[in-house]
Amino acid sequence: MMENRHTRLWLGVLTLALPLLGFGAPAAGQERPVFDAERNFNPPPCDYSDTFYRDNGVEPTQVTGRFGDARRTGPPASGNQVNWVTDQSCSLNDPQRRNVRILATTGGFSDDGTATPADFISILGFLTSARAFEPNYTRQVGQQTISIKQGTNPRGIATLRVLANFEAYAALKQRLPDGSFAANPCAAHMATPLAPATPCFAVNSVDTVFTPNLRQDWRFDTNHNAIDGSDGNCINTDPALCPGGINNSPFGYFCDDLLGIWLIDYFWFTADPANPGSVCGPIYRSLIRKNGASLDGTPIIKTADELQNLIEANGCGAEGKLSVDGSDGGAVGFICPAIPDPRNGAIAKDAFLDQVRLPDGSPQNRQLTVNFLSLQRFGVFPFEKGERDGDGNQGDDGGQGDDGDK
Repeated sequence: MMENRHTRLWLGVLTLALPLLGFGAPAAGQERPVFDAERNFNPPPCDYSDTFYRDNGVEPTQVTGRFGDARRTGPPASGNQVNWVTDQSCSLNDPQRRNVRILATTGGFSDDGTATPADFISILGFLTSARAFEPNYTRQVGQQTISIKQGTNPRGIATLRVLANFEAYAALKQRLPDGSFAANPCAAHMATPLAPATPCFAVNSVDTVFTPNLRQDWRFDTNHNAIDGSDGNCINTDPALCPGGINNSPFGYFCDDLLGIWLIDYFWFTADPANPGSVCGPIYRSLIRKNGASLDGTPIIKTADELQNLIEANGCGAEGKLSVDGSDGGAVGFICPAIPDPRNGAIAKDAFLDQVRLPDGSPQNRQLTVNFLSLQRFGVFPFEKGERDGDGNQGDDGGQGDDGDK
């Protein structure tokens, strides 16, 4: 077998991953590749400055549980871990950041149809109501004025409107401590008539979306709008050209959503997997064979097609959002910017992966763990696309495919 750098890299990732995957420690003397320091040029994530929050329409004092001010310990950190540290290099690398570097790295699926466990975000804080969005704000920068007027930015777009285009799908546990299955959330306006309103699962606190309360890892959706403008995009002020008025979308996540805000979409199952019935039973079993089972025994959902066209279309599940007026008490959205490129140092050596785990402590999605460890240790996804392994086989899409939980 022809040995090369990527073979050694992959073996090194497995060496690091085996204890976390429940396969025991590596044998003594096994080679551990040295980190390639010249690739470490992509700085890890830090919190934004108060000024940057306000410039982008959010009042930072209204952000609940903001890293740097709160949640240093506790979920997602455990044991001796901390969620963030003070780091003077943050503002040096980017003056729009404050010196709070984020260690807690939440992983999830890219909801783009590929179902790849390759998205990594930093949950900086939670939004519990629209009160967090500034109605009016002005700051003079040299000869330019940054302004928010009646909740809209200089382009005439409301922050809430941008937010609505980027959704994070939260899969809260539905199996209650007494063993019963709650087929609806405890929010009357969200409850679906497909299932009884009680028993219900709680959604009245930001704590409910902490990873220990999830049945599966997050899904992150950035593709709601058509890039070709087929969604009616029209930005001309001439009514003859845009008779319906300006529709300044599609939005780009890394272009328009500069704070990395996501609207939380809660999705759930309306049939108990212990007794799913003749319609939902076959659908559950088929998806479990494909994706694996969640901590509730329901299927893991990785794509919009699975949720909408298989689960919801057949009356086996539903989704909903908390009220933006804050009356529900839980997380309407959160500020958790996705790491634009998690390679080349963006996953720091002291960072840790926040992911759903099985009762024995092993990860529910093993490929997510392998991707994280490869990025952390070597600065790349395992077998980056276009590379060849030691047998001369073409590499896949960065180890981002099947998670092995079939």
